[in-house]
Amino acid sequence: MIRFIYFLIVSILLSLGWSSFNNIPVSFIQSLSFGYEDNFMRFSDLEIDSYYNENYTDNDYLGDSKFYDSAIISPSFQATLKPKIKGYKTNMILKAKFNEYSSSNHKSYFSFSTRFELKLKSYNWIKFSYSLTPKYYLRTFIDRDMLPLNYYPCYFANENVYLSYSFPLPIRLIRKTWIDIKLNLNNQFYNEYFTEYDTKVISLESNIKTSAFKHHFFSIGYFYAVADNISYDNPSGLSESTRIDRSYNKIGLKINAKKTFNKPLISSLGIKLKLSKRMYDLDSWYYEFDNWKEYYETDLTIDYSKKINKRATMQVSGKYFFRDVIASQSKETLWVEDYKIYNRNELWLRFIFNFSNK
Repeated sequence: MIRFIYFLIVSILLSLGWSSFNNIPVSFIQSLSFGYEDNFMRFSDLEIDSYYNENYTDNDYLGDSKFYDSAIISPSFQATLKPKIKGYKTNMILKAKFNEYSSSNHKSYFSFSTRFELKLKSYNWIKFSYSLTPKYYLRTFIDRDMLPLNYYPCYFANENVYLSYSFPLPIRLIRKTWIDIKLNLNNQFYNEYFTEYDTKVISLESNIKTSAFKHHFFSIGYFYAVADNISYDNPSGLSESTRIDRSYNKIGLKINAKKTFNKPLISSLGIKLKLSKRMYDLDSWYYEFDNWKEYYETDLTIDYSKKINKRATMQVSGKYFFRDVIASQSKETLWVEDYKIYNRNELWLRFIFNFSNK
């Protein structure tokens, strides 16, 4: 809670300070979110139904948590500087967010991102972004490279860079429709107990977006990703945990639809759906069996918003996530379907405040 209060105070002071510089075109968005998640450490039904005698320490099955669910408080702050460069419209966006989980200090995390946007013409943008979550906690897992076999906290640093280019659809009869192409690089580096999961992911995504119909927005996209498990089969990695290559390929579909209203009780209603398939070959220099597994994931979000006044908006959103898993029935992967299938639900109430010095 101390970290949450500190983050909130700093973001307010920054917003007040920036708004006083009238010579710099700047706007900012400050939000405060209250959430609830019923399975915030992604346990399977088998794991939740099992009984564990816990002392609630870092090396317990539940880690420092006594519960499978948690309330969440999440403040965020975003500043957008809007200078013009040789007549072109540009945006310099800085964003920071902090999530505080009531059930687990380990799960609480901080993230920040920067983005540069250059508008060439209508519906024609170049965007470059960098984001970092220095320490994201998953849960405790057994480190099978050390005896005795104890649970240890598992967390990783998540670094993301993308470059995107959007341009209007070259069909004059279709107005307000554009294509967005994004190249994304993602690094996931784990703590010392779980370096066998270190992964670099490169992905390409293409979306068709349109606002041709009044008060409506719609987009549909496809993405393909290749993940390289960089710690597999390295000269110093001859431990049990590095016997299987955890590299994978991933494909997916994204659909996003939103409608705006001019009514007293509703300003917008939106739905987002993401379907993906992740495929692991699980190649091995040690095992001779046919090892493989596949993840099928469904991610559905519904958003409702109501504009309170010119500067403030209230948003309510619900999210449902489900992962199904199938795997080869070799002794190395037989356990996967019992422990990797899970679902979770989230509910959020968010208050968003917009300010500008222009």
